[in-house]
Amino acid sequence: MKIKNWKGILGVAIVTAGWLVSGQLSAETVLSDGYTLEDFNLHTASDLVDVCTIGQGHADHKTAMGFCYGFFEGGAHYHNTISNSETYHKIVCEPPKTTRTQAVEVFVTYIRANPQYASEAPIDAIFRALVDQWPCEG
Repeated sequence: MKIKNWKGILGVAIVTAGWLVSGQLSAETVLSDGYTLEDFNLHTASDLVDVCTIGQGHADHKTAMGFCYGFFEGGAHYHNTISNSETYHKIVCEPPKTTRTQAVEVFVTYIRANPQYASEAPIDAIFRALVDQWPCEG
């Protein structure tokens, strides 16, 4: 099969999955641990903490962790891309082989220890936490 055909099939699958997920995520379901599906809208860093800390036994655990890690991965790719430009420099200098799980743990620990930043935009709070943990020298 030609790659062009696969792109079309993949595009339809992604769009369909997006419709299905967005329909499910728009529900205002409150669950027993304080997490709601509204948290996926990520208005605040606290919402991201809620999503990233859903227990393994929770029905939405896999979805939430995929969303959480994907959000962090997107932030990391953006940071790496702009820090390769002449205009911006790298602000997070994590040790080699740092995992997304470690970055999420740093973020969650930081926000819990510094609740004054829980109402910030999630991406701002992520970088605030990661810069605090792994600042770049000079």
